[in-house]
Amino acid sequence: MSMNNKKADIQKAKNGYIELCRFLFCVMIVIHHNAVDFENGTVLPSGFVAVEFFFFISGAMAMRHIAKEKGEISQKMRYAVDYTLTKIRRVFPYAACGTLIAYIWRIISVRNFSADMVHELAVLPFELFFLPMGGVVSARLDRYMNAPLWYVSAMMFTLPLIVYLCLKAEDAFRHYIVWFVPVLIHGWMILHMGGSWGWGETTPVGYSALLVAFSNLTLGFGIYLAAEKLGKREFGTLAKILLTLVEVAGIALCFVFAASDPEAYTFETVVGFLAISLAITLSGVTYTGKIHGRIFEWLGKLSLPIYCVHWWTGQMVQVYLFPYSYPVRILFILAGSTTISIVMIFIVEKIGKKMKANK
Repeated sequence: MSMNNKKADIQKAKNGYIELCRFLFCVMIVIHHNAVDFENGTVLPSGFVAVEFFFFISGAMAMRHIAKEKGEISQKMRYAVDYTLTKIRRVFPYAACGTLIAYIWRIISVRNFSADMVHELAVLPFELFFLPMGGVVSARLDRYMNAPLWYVSAMMFTLPLIVYLCLKAEDAFRHYIVWFVPVLIHGWMILHMGGSWGWGETTPVGYSALLVAFSNLTLGFGIYLAAEKLGKREFGTLAKILLTLVEVAGIALCFVFAASDPEAYTFETVVGFLAISLAITLSGVTYTGKIHGRIFEWLGKLSLPIYCVHWWTGQMVQVYLFPYSYPVRILFILAGSTTISIVMIFIVEKIGKKMKANK
């Protein structure tokens, strides 16, 4: 293999560091939702900070996609909706399988079927099509069999508008909206709700999850723009080392914060460092950009299905393996979610190949 071909393959490969971070933040969410001990409390009470990472990455990838468009986009809103639906379609097979299995388990586990079950089952179509954040049904956690999918629902409602603004009002979007609007939204939530991480609070514009999604996806667009500027600069060895340390420290700080009790302004500081860390990562100027490999790509690929099944997997383990200590239960949840995810990936990819072959 020539050096040029090898360089091209490396450029096409996914950033292994980002894929590793996807997996680690997914594990953080699993622990945050399930590592509850009645004597010692939750292990990662502020593990919700992981959601900010996924919003930032989704926003940055959307901005990268738009930046690659060469020609003028005439139907801007249609383009924005089509782009969002394309992303949602990638999530749907795993989310649908996870949600359906959760409902099946719920039906099987109920010994005495009552009229109340009708209300529980009526929520199923809303969960399947990512509609909980539309306000049609309650945002209470106990109303959903796959509650963490609020993230996808909120993104489905807000991402088309953000993409449209990026295309329609490019100058205002790049120079004002991405930098100031997230700050204004976070500030409003802190003043009116005491913190900007809540997702189920009712606000004049709907559930607070929509505000969280809009502000953090928008900031993700800004992170990519900052990364683009940073990537055009030349840095020496010492500067690269310092930037790499800052980059890794931003991720490590999130895990330190996740193990602490949440405080509004502390949370905003950590989120700010996370944004800086991701801007450095996406710029490609540090040594983490050299991290590649199938193992990292697989870890990143596993993060999506694990996220889609960990909620009810955790509930099953909590019910049937309750006598075990929570560290052991977490290991069972991670092992079970990973096993189910590998099977799901195999089935989804197999069906996808068959559908392409039939076309």
